[in-house]
Amino acid sequence: MHSISEPSVARDVETFSRIHAVETILRVLQRVTGLRIALVARVTSDSWTACAVVDDAGFGLNPGNQLELQATY
Repeated sequence: MHSISEPSVARDVETFSRIHAVETILRVLQRVTGLRIALVARVTSDSWTACAVVDDAGFGLNPGNQLELQATY
């Protein structure tokens, strides 16, 4: 995992951090699915970047963390 480097991705992460309803929606998603982690990600052909995260599983994923797409499959 590494942090974002592209300005457009950083703007997306910042935008989601200002939308207070996103955390509520992610918590509802957790409750409905029974999962302990829920997130919104910006996905490209090469990587995905966490834009908003609720991590009750202790996975360690934070907004702005980026994973290469190959590492997720």
